[in-house]
Amino acid sequence: MECLKKESDQKITSTVNGGFSTYTQVGLAPGQRYTVTITGEKDGKMGTKSTTTFQTLISGPKNLQVVKTSTTSVIVQWEEAQGDIDRYILSISPNQRDGSGKGSQEMRLPPGRDSAQIDGLEPGRLYDISLVAERDGTRSLPATVQATPGPEPPSHLSFSDITDTSLTAYWRRPKSSVSRFKVTYMHTKEGEPISVTVDSSTTTLSLTKLSPGSTYEVSVISVLGLDESDPIKDFVITLPDPPTDLRAINITDTKALLLWRPALATVDQYIITYHSEEDPGSELSVRVSGNAVEQQLQTLKASTRYNVTIISRLGEQKSSSTHTTFTTASGSPGKGEAPRDLTAKHITARTAVLSWKPPASAVTSYRLTYFTKGGERKEVTLNPGVTEHKLSGLRPSSMYKALLQGERGGVYTAAISTEFTTASCSLLLGSEEALREVFQRRNDGKTNFFRTWQEYRKGFGDLEGEFWLGNDFLHNLTTMTPMNMRVDMRSGDESVYAHYSTFSVDTMKKHYMMRVSGYSGTAGDSLTYHDKRPFSTFDRDPQPFITRCAMSYRGGWWYKNCHEANLNGLYNTNINHQGVIWTTWKGKEFSIPFTEMKLRPASFKTHRQG
Repeated sequence: MECLKKESDQKITSTVNGGFSTYTQVGLAPGQRYTVTITGEKDGKMGTKSTTTFQTLISGPKNLQVVKTSTTSVIVQWEEAQGDIDRYILSISPNQRDGSGKGSQEMRLPPGRDSAQIDGLEPGRLYDISLVAERDGTRSLPATVQATPGPEPPSHLSFSDITDTSLTAYWRRPKSSVSRFKVTYMHTKEGEPISVTVDSSTTTLSLTKLSPGSTYEVSVISVLGLDESDPIKDFVITLPDPPTDLRAINITDTKALLLWRPALATVDQYIITYHSEEDPGSELSVRVSGNAVEQQLQTLKASTRYNVTIISRLGEQKSSSTHTTFTTASGSPGKGEAPRDLTAKHITARTAVLSWKPPASAVTSYRLTYFTKGGERKEVTLNPGVTEHKLSGLRPSSMYKALLQGERGGVYTAAISTEFTTASCSLLLGSEEALREVFQRRNDGKTNFFRTWQEYRKGFGDLEGEFWLGNDFLHNLTTMTPMNMRVDMRSGDESVYAHYSTFSVDTMKKHYMMRVSGYSGTAGDSLTYHDKRPFSTFDRDPQPFITRCAMSYRGGWWYKNCHEANLNGLYNTNINHQGVIWTTWKGKEFSIPFTEMKLRPASFKTHRQG
């Protein structure tokens, strides 16, 4: 027998026993045309020849396998064919025992591919998948596999119990079994996606610590083993948060000025409703701009107690309400006479003395209120016989407004007011080891530093213990004059410091961005890493990097990705990098027991560093 390769006339000659009627020839080249000639031989004499031609199959793909499925798709992978081919042909059809053959499809893929995604399949249905290679119209032997798309997705995603910071998501589980569900939610403007996995018996999940008045995209998928379904998605908007710290000042017999802290969310308007306690049916409503922080109420009745409610409105959504009450002054001559000539004296960086003249008619008590612009209001009740009061714990270089009212039998007089500005720390500098303005201290863990944006903005804590003086204060002070900043840290008998020649807090887009440079000291430089980063808290992250750092590391800080310093972290916590940390001194697994951050005007010169 002779086997002749057509392209090169290469001959392969084999002798076969005369009793055989079949013969298998190996060693042939793939995808080639051969001519076969068989000649019988008996007693040395050759018989007639019998000739035929055939073409070997081309080399095909191997090890076709399913590597991933989703609800309506399958991803397959294979080992590429050997030799040159024109294309792959991938055929998909429903298995005949699994119903009708409708839905068959064929995909033509270029050479060099070793995977493909097949879409448009029915979940839970068995499919036969076949892959061949083709060259010059000749096809290889097929590689085959079977696949069942899935798992099925959940359905009917809905939301309830929506507040300004939380909501509950609901969904319906699919008919087929799944291992678990994965819920992913993301703030559409400034958030990173957060995923939560729940078991297959759960069809509801509460989402918390959300931003007020914000749009979130929520998706839910089914998971079966390593396979995930197509997601079901929807958008939901949290309610706006209400304004806070609502109170009335400058109260007379017919007027009162309402003041409040604005909502964190950007809102369209505030709706104020008020009525007298003696006549609830007399309720009136006032709508003001979402940028407003005060509203004058007029034509009130004298000697009347009023209930006031304010809510935020964003589109058709309304926040919960904030309440206050006040009583108008008497309209009778003499009875409503107010104290006179409120003045501030003996003003220092931290203290001031307020004095006034009493009214002709005696009062039962005095109500004194004092505050900075946009800052926390403080109120004290004073005995009727006093004519002055010393304020302490004030912020340096800050303008204060003070209001004083007399009270007689539960009715308050009109308020008298004065304004004053506390001294700058620089006025107190007189020695080589100059006094610095401390704006942060950690020393005993008694003050919670895992706080909201608003709390970090206005400041919190005890000036005699642990505190954060406030981002508004830092901005105001560092824009008045160039400042340098020093961090002092102690642990047991060890003490180190980090000094920075420039430090400022800018309010670009209200983000409180820190600028810091010029390190020297003994602690190592862990703060320059945070230069030009905006301040973030768990409820507001202006520029999230990869993760929600303030939430993960339990503080308010100028996080990046995420921190080298975390001085507002959890006190006495040495795990998960969540402690009071200065990496270049003690690493990230040690929480520093004492820290102070303090400012001093850069213009102050000393003969030695620190």
